[in-house]
Amino acid sequence: MGDAEGMDERIFETLDLVRNYGDEKWWLYASTCRACGQNWMVAQEERIHDNYCLKRIDQDTLSAIVEHSRWPPDFLSYELILRLGREAGHVATFLDSRSPVLVETAHDLRQARPEISIEDIAYALAIPTKQAKRLLKV
Repeated sequence: MGDAEGMDERIFETLDLVRNYGDEKWWLYASTCRACGQNWMVAQEERIHDNYCLKRIDQDTLSAIVEHSRWPPDFLSYELILRLGREAGHVATFLDSRSPVLVETAHDLRQARPEISIEDIAYALAIPTKQAKRLLKV
């Protein structure tokens, strides 16, 4: 994010946290906008591409989140959040090809989905396949 006019900061200042998913899915939370009353599900991906994914949710969905921890499936996978950023064209380039955050994230993706291919890891991280192999020491 970080646009020159500070639009992202102004928007996020209006969002009141209603519920965090928790440690397991640290990137995911639900908020309500003080300005308009709209409820949002937010995936905050700051590790790799520094993107935010927002989805409007209705009051019934927010109630299901708050009362029963029943979250819509849209942002439940960190791999999906990384892919959404990549497919939107908002990707970061790391000068250190073995940056600890890249290594950690590659291993996290493998832990979350053991059958994930090297190509899928490379795609999510927006790096060459060869680099993804090195990150996993394959």
